Amino acid sequence: MDVMQDLRFAFRQMAVKPLLSVLAVVSLALGVGVNSSIFSIVNAVLLRGVPATDPDRLVAVYTSGSEGLRYAPSSYPDYRDLREQRDVLSGLGSQSAFIAAFENKGRTQPLFGEVVTGNFFDLLGVRPALGRSFLPEEDRTPGAHPVVMLGYGFWQKQFGGDRSVLGQSIALNGTQLTVVGVTPAILPSTIPGLRADFWLPIQMNDALSEDKALDARGRRSFFLVGRLRPGVSLAQAQAQLGAVGAQLAAQYPETNKDRKITLVPWRKVTFNPAVDGALVGAAGMLMALVAMVLLIASSNIANLLLARANDRRQEITLRLAMGASRGRLIRQLVTESLLLALLSGALGLLIALAATRLLVNFNPPLPVPVSLDLGLDGRVLLFTLALALATGVICGLAPALQASRPDLVTTLKDGAATLGRNYRKLGLRNLLVVAQVAVSTVLLIGAALFLRSLAHAQSVDPGFNLRRGAVVDFNLGLGRKYGPAEGRNFLRQVVERVRALPGVRGAAVTGHLPLGISIVSEKVQVEGQPPRDDKQPEIDLVAVSPGYFETLGIPLVEGRAFNEHDDPTAGNVAIVNATAAHLFWPGASPLGKRLKIGKDGAWTEVVGVAHDGKYRSLGEEPRPFLYRSYLQDYSPAMTLVVATDVDEPQTLRAVRRELEAMDSTLPVFDSKTMSQHLGIMLFPARMGAWLLAAFGLLGLLLAAVGLYGVVSYSVSKRTREVGVRMAIGAHRGQILQLVLREGMVLVGIGLAVGIGCALAGSRLLTSLLYGIGANDPLVFLGVPVALIAVALLATVIPARRAMRVDPMAALRYE
Repeated sequence: MDVMQDLRFAFRQMAVKPLLSVLAVVSLALGVGVNSSIFSIVNAVLLRGVPATDPDRLVAVYTSGSEGLRYAPSSYPDYRDLREQRDVLSGLGSQSAFIAAFENKGRTQPLFGEVVTGNFFDLLGVRPALGRSFLPEEDRTPGAHPVVMLGYGFWQKQFGGDRSVLGQSIALNGTQLTVVGVTPAILPSTIPGLRADFWLPIQMNDALSEDKALDARGRRSFFLVGRLRPGVSLAQAQAQLGAVGAQLAAQYPETNKDRKITLVPWRKVTFNPAVDGALVGAAGMLMALVAMVLLIASSNIANLLLARANDRRQEITLRLAMGASRGRLIRQLVTESLLLALLSGALGLLIALAATRLLVNFNPPLPVPVSLDLGLDGRVLLFTLALALATGVICGLAPALQASRPDLVTTLKDGAATLGRNYRKLGLRNLLVVAQVAVSTVLLIGAALFLRSLAHAQSVDPGFNLRRGAVVDFNLGLGRKYGPAEGRNFLRQVVERVRALPGVRGAAVTGHLPLGISIVSEKVQVEGQPPRDDKQPEIDLVAVSPGYFETLGIPLVEGRAFNEHDDPTAGNVAIVNATAAHLFWPGASPLGKRLKIGKDGAWTEVVGVAHDGKYRSLGEEPRPFLYRSYLQDYSPAMTLVVATDVDEPQTLRAVRRELEAMDSTLPVFDSKTMSQHLGIMLFPARMGAWLLAAFGLLGLLLAAVGLYGVVSYSVSKRTREVGVRMAIGAHRGQILQLVLREGMVLVGIGLAVGIGCALAGSRLLTSLLYGIGANDPLVFLGVPVALIAVALLATVIPARRAMRVDPMAALRYE
């Protein structure tokens, strides 16, 4: 009964000043909403994980090697040896990502899927939504059982959720596969953020792929997961599997030398233990940023409650004098703050829902579609409710404690006089405004640093001058129609026909473009220099066609470019960049020199030296790089790059039409403009800049509202003082100066604190910035100026109201 009475009274208090109440609710709702939105991303990526029965008994099994990768995948032959350790493991499964061409109604599209061992779903304890999972016999003989399970999302999209899909056939990479089941919606993939369209038994890997991995002990592309037997500890399993790893290293020294087995609890793995720590750090930083926005929003609620408590001082004092307990008053005041917080939480949930819907439609520049389930599940709802309640209690408790301890005699004797004497002593309210300004300063400085860094990154010379063009990725090996000879001929025709298109001034094919997500590297042995075993130098490399350097505008420092005569019948040739030339042949010309690429590679002659460029990232130091002729180093997975003098999208559409005319079933993985390709490397900087800018501007808006509220409240309580000053001769300019000084002193203190914190914390951003220092003077001067301008605007509005006070009316006030 008392609770309902408190709630009714709280609603009446909100109705007394509805505008201020609405502003407070909206302010806090924005803070809660952005926190819930970001938490939904963290929840989807880091917290949900892969569903499994009794996950505490599951372990991820990794192979570490001499290349320094402690948590690397394993080979399938190694998996076969490890799965025999049945005294510590009740089962061991294997999984790998797989991309295939799906043929449907004369069209071909690339799909992302996974190959898994027959026991994989049983190992996790995951049951199919429809049909069955793979049978033991489908996991024994390579290529003997062409079956497939469909991903739940693909089943819904492609087949409309039709249950009669079981028994039907679909074509992947030119092979007909029978659908035997559909995976549940709770298992979109074993890789967070991605969605598997299909699942294949691992024994179909070699039948559908050019990559023959089932018998290659040195081909490490499979991730392993095991289930511990009851009573077996992680340490015991680690000891036994580690011993097996040592036996394999001794038995197969060419492929397993120095390789060790490492076990990690399954629940502690998100992507890979090598990168999970950085992901958790990034998520923590992101949550800290939105927590700053919530802090600013919470300050507005606290200021509103403090203002109300000051206005109700006489009421509270009278209730205490009449016998009300202090606890009863605190409960009433905290109930009012909780009501504001719960209303803000409900509105914040709607804001989070709208924000997550926008995020779902956002696709980062990746070759496979990202599929994050950002639904507001129980964990997100609980987080939002807890956040709102905690904010309400924290924001309401301090004002409640302060208001419930008044000086009874003084307040009852002359409440108005007390207010008049205490208007300057708004200690907690002033501290809240200072905190708001300080936090806004930190956020805005961070945003400005990232925006300046982004501008510098866009001006970095990548080593090529092609900024307008079209990029198309495709794979000739998936359709089973092109062998190496047919593939080379098809690529030659593609380049010739695309070069003939209007506005095109160059075209070439390459294994991958610089500043993409693909990296290929090999160890090299330089002729005349003694081999250094495990310490052999490593070099990034790519296969390119004739015309590649002209198309991308990469100048040759020395020698010649590739031509059509650099084919399989000729001697192997290569072009190195200037860094590689200086590293391998210091002080001498590399032309005519030879090197061996990879352990079993043939000797290759250097025929040219290309200008250095950026290959992995815009901020990298010069690194050695090597180009090979695609005619001698053929791969079915290639990228067509086109230089154009006309509109990029127009050229891209023309190129797609030309490819479709040549082969309508060609599996095209991705097509984009050159600007979009370059955006891949700029994506982290761009996202950091825009997120910080959004949070900073939101924080600035909320801080301006808070400053406006404090100054407005102060002006309203000093009406009589202003009237007296004007009656004895003060002019309006002096009144304006008085009010502005009060607001800008708070801003100045907040700026000083914020700049100090930003200077201390900006060092953490040094590695993320391009071309500017973490203490960039332009940023640290420009942000305070902008913030002062906004603060002046927030202060001038109530100051102008004070200037218009009628002295006679003011003297009669209160």
